[in-house]
Amino acid sequence: MELLPDRAHVRLRSPAHGMYLYADEDGVGVSLRPSRASLSTVWAVHRVERSGNSFVLLHSAAYGRYLASSPEYINYARDGVDGVVQCRYFNDLDQEDILWEAVGYRGDDLFLHNPENGRWSLLWAVEAVPARVGPPLLPPPTPSPMLLRRMILYMKADEYGNIDYESTKLLVFEGHSVSRLRDELASLLEEWHAVRITMCVWAGSHGRLTPLVVDLPLNNQTMEIVVYESWSRAAQGLQYPNVDTP
Repeated sequence: MELLPDRAHVRLRSPAHGMYLYADEDGVGVSLRPSRASLSTVWAVHRVERSGNSFVLLHSAAYGRYLASSPEYINYARDGVDGVVQCRYFNDLDQEDILWEAVGYRGDDLFLHNPENGRWSLLWAVEAVPARVGPPLLPPPTPSPMLLRRMILYMKADEYGNIDYESTKLLVFEGHSVSRLRDELASLLEEWHAVRITMCVWAGSHGRLTPLVVDLPLNNQTMEIVVYESWSRAAQGLQYPNVDTP
């Protein structure tokens, strides 16, 4: 569908509420928020074909996790969103909760419908988000609002983005500062300066990599991080949505 081309970055605004679909900081919930100048209101489009049918997948530009239908969250409505969560994309054949059918309505508005949970079918206005030139600066380290301790599985990728699975190592990381995580990974990888590495979060074995440029979600869940040399072709080819574009 032209409104949702593969690999595009978009915002989804509810015409009824005048607010944007937002990936909550807990890394699980989804809500509606008025602020548009945030990576948490930007979603990357991932198109797939299943049995001759075209589906839209949407993963957060902040945390890389996929928008999924969840009947368990039917009564979890917050700010007008009901029955959807953020999750990992781990099964290419049987995972249906992240599949969305986009049905045009009028102009730039469309319905998103999940075949597994037909109750979640809302009208959204699609706003394209252009790319910025180069990555944004990482936020400075700040104290965590709660005790956070998680496992980070990190692995290196080569010049062309091919992941070296044999390089996978474990880091037990405290807090949620993305700047401090980059510092620690750079030290472990014996890089003389943290800016020499670029981090991408990998939300499931079939998920697409998402540049990690915001603080980690406020949970203790294990994260998988793929590390590029910042000057590699793969890192230079990453796209970053420009959230400050009017």
